[in-house]
Amino acid sequence: MLGYISSTRKKSCHSCVKSKRRCDLGYPCCRRCLSKGINCTYPNASVNEAKVMIRHTTPDLIPVADNIVGGATDILQSTSSIDPAILLSDSSSSPDSFQGELCRSTTYAEPRICEALLPQAWEPIILEEGQIRFIVNKLCSFIPSMAFSGNTPFMHAALYQEYQPPAYQDSCSLSALYLMKTDKNVPILSNSINSKISTLLASSNTWTLSEHLAAVQALIIYQIIRLFDPDLHLQAPAEKHNHLLELWTAHLWKRAFNEPNAYPTCYQSWIFYESLRRTVLISVFLRGAWSAVTKNGQCDQVPILARLPLSKDQRLWDADVVEWTDRLPCSNQCLHAYEDLSSSWKPGGPVSQLSEFERLLLAACRGREDPGLLVD
Repeated sequence: MLGYISSTRKKSCHSCVKSKRRCDLGYPCCRRCLSKGINCTYPNASVNEAKVMIRHTTPDLIPVADNIVGGATDILQSTSSIDPAILLSDSSSSPDSFQGELCRSTTYAEPRICEALLPQAWEPIILEEGQIRFIVNKLCSFIPSMAFSGNTPFMHAALYQEYQPPAYQDSCSLSALYLMKTDKNVPILSNSINSKISTLLASSNTWTLSEHLAAVQALIIYQIIRLFDPDLHLQAPAEKHNHLLELWTAHLWKRAFNEPNAYPTCYQSWIFYESLRRTVLISVFLRGAWSAVTKNGQCDQVPILARLPLSKDQRLWDADVVEWTDRLPCSNQCLHAYEDLSSSWKPGGPVSQLSEFERLLLAACRGREDPGLLVD
């Protein structure tokens, strides 16, 4: 799962030293202390001195070329121990360098992710029926958005202006076909989705970072179509592909740190990386929603979702380049975690001022306390 780690990485926490156990140096608490629900403290460490870092606290993932290019069965077997929350290995560059790529222009300061001190023990989160219905309806609304406008709340309208990866074009086409669904063309839709996924599998070892992002986005669209429309009778194969989505997302997030794209302007960089952050979040969110649908409301992705980052100022998403630049997102702390968004919301707050994306996220974590989030 996501963790924050001291930049020194020199000494294990007191609990692991006392128990003579290996410490993974996760911050604010290591994996062992988190799982046992015990206090985790480091020698000579303070929050002010800690350098924020997103990294592995699970075993290293197997290289993309060795796993994704193989058959789907092999992939599903290889993901059983993968934590989808992702992912910097200890040898990777720090998020500071990643954020430097995100806002490469030298005239902008590097944004930093807010440090969210999360609980050291997690309780299962049970969503009410109204929350689940709202979430599923909002996820399904991504399909007509994709068909009619070519974008979604996790895919910026300007993301593919210069180059449209085949995976993006295919997902737009199949979204349009789904909206024209009839008894006679359902087999065409089903076979087309399977064919496109197979094509993605075959080409995955040659993906650029942009193509990798488009592939994950396309698979999200295909999963929404198949998981949440029982009339298609495609839920069983789609559920198996949740593991594939998990694996592709994990590798995408790691590549975003290890192989960052360079852009001529901060605006272009932000569009790509905010789309990537939202795509990773929605990928995990989708699997959490399916868990709630199939496990009596239990969302099993909460510990992962809580630490995933996104931009604080959601108005940037719909801003043009002039308005976006005026808000100076690259000169401020422009990222925070999903947990920060949740904790900052006050029940009874102005729902009308929320973006559709914020409302979807808040409905999942605060909809029980604030039913107003669930009213269209």
